Amino acid sequence: MVDAVLWFLTIQLLGLAALPWVFRLFRFLPDRGVTLAKPAAVLVISYLVWVFGLARLLPNTALTIWIIALCILVASMWLAGRHWEELRDFLRQRWAVLLVGELVFLLMFVAWALVVSGSPGITHTEKPMDFMLMNAAYQARYFPAEDAWLAGHSISYYYFGHIIVATLAKMSGVVTSVGYNLGVATLPALAGVVSVGLLYNLVRLAGGSMRWALGLGAATPAVILLAGNLAGALEFVRIRGWGGSGFWDWVGIEGLVAQAAQGGVFPGEFWWWFRSTRIINTTSPDGATLDYTITEFPAFSFLLGDLHAHVLAIPFLLLAVATALNVYCSRDRLELGWLRRNPAQAIRVLAPVALAGGALAFINFWDFATFMALFAAALILKGCRDYPNSLLHSVIGAASVFLPVFLLAIVLFGPVYFSFSGQTDGVLPLREVSTNPFHIFIVLGLFILPCLALLARKLADIWIGAPAPEPGTAGARPDAADMPLAVVALVIAATPLGIWMATAFLFTIVADGGNAALDDLGRRLTLALPGAIVVGLAAYVAAALARRPSTGSALRQAQGELVEPLSNRPSLFGRGHATSFVLLLMALGFFLVMVADLFHIVDTFSGPWRRMNTVFKVYYQAWLLLGISGTFAVFALWSSPSLHGAPAGNTARWKSMTALAGKWGGGAVLALLLVGSFYYTLGATLERGGAHGAPYEGRTLDGLAYLEAEDPAEYAAIVWLRDKAPPGRMVEAIGDDYSRFSNVSASTGLPTVLGWVGHELQWRGSSEPFAGRAEDVSAIYTSQDPGQVRRLLEKYEVRYVYLGKREREKYGVSSLENFKDFMKTVFQQDDVVVCEFSTIAEP
Repeated sequence: MVDAVLWFLTIQLLGLAALPWVFRLFRFLPDRGVTLAKPAAVLVISYLVWVFGLARLLPNTALTIWIIALCILVASMWLAGRHWEELRDFLRQRWAVLLVGELVFLLMFVAWALVVSGSPGITHTEKPMDFMLMNAAYQARYFPAEDAWLAGHSISYYYFGHIIVATLAKMSGVVTSVGYNLGVATLPALAGVVSVGLLYNLVRLAGGSMRWALGLGAATPAVILLAGNLAGALEFVRIRGWGGSGFWDWVGIEGLVAQAAQGGVFPGEFWWWFRSTRIINTTSPDGATLDYTITEFPAFSFLLGDLHAHVLAIPFLLLAVATALNVYCSRDRLELGWLRRNPAQAIRVLAPVALAGGALAFINFWDFATFMALFAAALILKGCRDYPNSLLHSVIGAASVFLPVFLLAIVLFGPVYFSFSGQTDGVLPLREVSTNPFHIFIVLGLFILPCLALLARKLADIWIGAPAPEPGTAGARPDAADMPLAVVALVIAATPLGIWMATAFLFTIVADGGNAALDDLGRRLTLALPGAIVVGLAAYVAAALARRPSTGSALRQAQGELVEPLSNRPSLFGRGHATSFVLLLMALGFFLVMVADLFHIVDTFSGPWRRMNTVFKVYYQAWLLLGISGTFAVFALWSSPSLHGAPAGNTARWKSMTALAGKWGGGAVLALLLVGSFYYTLGATLERGGAHGAPYEGRTLDGLAYLEAEDPAEYAAIVWLRDKAPPGRMVEAIGDDYSRFSNVSASTGLPTVLGWVGHELQWRGSSEPFAGRAEDVSAIYTSQDPGQVRRLLEKYEVRYVYLGKREREKYGVSSLENFKDFMKTVFQQDDVVVCEFSTIAEP
């Protein structure tokens, strides 16, 4: 409890310090960025720690971090003093959004800390790997951090998210085995408060009332972060015994087969909720698996408790989206001339985009590419608003702003690109397998249906809306200036399918004949063609709405005035423009899903696993993008009809009746989908966080509590090495990935000669960096030649030799007595011994 309170107060202090800064930097958002303060502060302070450590100006210590934090706090007090009246007035009139954000953060943090405390052990899946990265970042005196599973090499992975969690642990004084689980609880809390702000801003910018904005903002974290996919509904159908073998064969999800009805509300299988992440699977007629994919989503990831890159990126991807929205809401025409005339203002507006976007490359590179595409498209949309009759000017202006931001994002995290050696070798077209559309619905159906309804509604608004008031101006109905937008949207949407046909289709004709090629094309078009249509329409409608004049009255605004109208008046630039941004998110989400059915990344995975990572990563981003879009669609479809401006006459009555029927019918369908989604969340949470079967009494946040109960001697050795021993490299037994091997180095951050071999191969793309290390480690434990052992310890600069249960079982060594001339015992408890190579000097 004390650790959790200290951790929570640390984040609160950082958020308070960042409040004046976000208030000034995000002045085009209705909430002025107050819901972004915490993730922005955590990001900035971790970045500064990394930069100073990389330059070797300041060591990565708690004192350094607190000095940086206090400097930020002092600067914030000065900034708050300069703008105190403006800040005070805003907080007086908009305290509700700040309160809702704080309540969401508190509730999410406390709730998830309770869930994690039921199963806190850092024991399974890739938790040990994430723990190793966090401890390596924590132990690093300077950066880049040394790989704790490959002594002598820096980490070759995007681990900035682990630096962030390690920084919070250092600041709060919490040991890493507790900090790991507090980090797991912090991610949904940070993501929750940002998502509150995103929906609040979008609804207010669209002219929605405070009630709609706060209500939908408060509901958004539950929908996009806590809801499960619809596999939970199928689990319920199965345990009721409904559906025969034919039905379940049609469903085609591995593990879901016909069975007799069973008692209980939820399935009784161990980890039944894991099956929801293995939805997409293609099997051959003989039952062989042809397609092995992962379809994770935030609620599953938080329950599983991995501090994996894609999970760590969630709040910061949402933060980056908010920075893009702030730029999109800018009153100025953003082009090269603006950059030259207003350099200070350009820095205030664009620097947050570069920092938040650039950080994504170091947290999870997949998110960086997606966000940069989003930002470029948002700039083009803004150009359509600023130059409604010239698409060329829109694109040129967008490019002149995008390129400096993109380059700055690269420069801010430049060292990452020079030191990173990944496993990706390129992109290939997907052949032989394709995604079942029903599986798409199971994974993303909760968001797809409201998104499609919103798109249909906006299409109707355009085609049935009012004509242009004057020739050459943008009205509601399509005009000549819309034609270039339609062409560009069509080209963007059709390009992936065209590239696939020019590669895979032709190759299949040559290799397997025309019939096989046509069969493959037919399977591909089942999903890719509808996806391309949706992407094209969403992109076109987004651009078409952006170039139309605001339906709300413009606000008079001087430097320093509030952007948000303080009454329920129309917003700054009109509801159509806010919807354009949402449609852009929607188009990008559908585009990712479509592309994952046409191409796959070439990496170390092959055969049935060849597109595992591709689907895994892009579906995760699609979940967030479509989740935001689908939640906003609830407002756009169910709020007051007056917000949509229906024309008069019979058309108005027809449209009103249609809207009413769609509202109630759609509401009923959405309610069913929500029930099915939260059935999964409730059942999985009860199974995961119940603390049953734990080897210790009660609940705890200590991820090593299981080890203290199961193997007290190893636990004591880890605590000694982590908290008391001087820093240095170590050696321990090498074994299989996803096992207890390399547990000591993972739990302490002290670099071992070689850890999980499979993961090192993935990270580095080759076994060359660790060739021969396994044999050398074996020789250290088994050789009877003191000279050989000494030379090997010197070769890897090993300070500590760990001898425990795994070392004895694998290498058959019972003691290290033969080498007492140059190794001394520095720790011993029961059968666990830690020896120090005595010739290693103090660092």
